[in-house]
Amino acid sequence: MSVQELERLVRKYYGYIVDMEGSGVEILDMLFVRDSIQKILDQSLPEDKIPTSLYESLHELDRLLWKERETFLMVIGEQELNYSRQQHRSPRSHWWWYLDELQIPPQRAKKQYERLAEAFATATG
Repeated sequence: MSVQELERLVRKYYGYIVDMEGSGVEILDMLFVRDSIQKILDQSLPEDKIPTSLYESLHELDRLLWKERETFLMVIGEQELNYSRQQHRSPRSHWWWYLDELQIPPQRAKKQYERLAEAFATATG
């Protein structure tokens, strides 16, 4: 696992979030980037020393994605999102693929980031 790769992906995710009014293809790429970020986080170990600030940035970007979900859905369209989600076989834990179905913000994700950041800080501190 490379912290530099994670940082690169978070920067790319940021670019998509701040320019949400792109194309459906860009929205799909954003979803795949977010999947890649999650894969790195899921495979990371305490000795990887992911900075807490990176977790905080990701949480803020996720919060902005939630806030901009109407624009997100307008750009990609619910049919395309549903089709892509089925083709990709996205798990429910990857809530960013389910913005058309969620009614409340994904608080569980925030708590997961907080627990992970705390665990890494304890393991490295």
